Amino acid sequence: QPILIKDNALIHAAKATRLAWEQNGMILMEWPANSPDLNPIKNAWRLLKGRIQRQFPTPEEEVRRYVEEEWEKLELEDFEKYTGNIRERCLAVINADRSPIKY
Repeated sequence: QPILIKDNALIHAAKATRLAWEQNGMILMEWPANSPDLNPIKNAWRLLKGRIQRQFPTPEEEVRRYVEEEWEKLELEDFEKYTGNIRERCLAVINADRSPIKY
């Protein structure tokens, strides 16, 4: 069963949206809005961006090729360093009253 991660975006508060979730039996997971502290993919994109920028691609086709090549080079360990301490980050965000934290 799909799990929908929702933040405080206006579309998530719309009556029609909530009704659609209910009718489709969606499991909802609350997520603080704009919380990169709890979003490991932000770190993965930053890592990927850094690798690509070192190669100075310019035409769109070249950028696309570099993105695909560098994405394929990413290893599980690259992601584990951003997800391994997610429990501690969640607790830190809760203790900071959902304010940004340093990690």
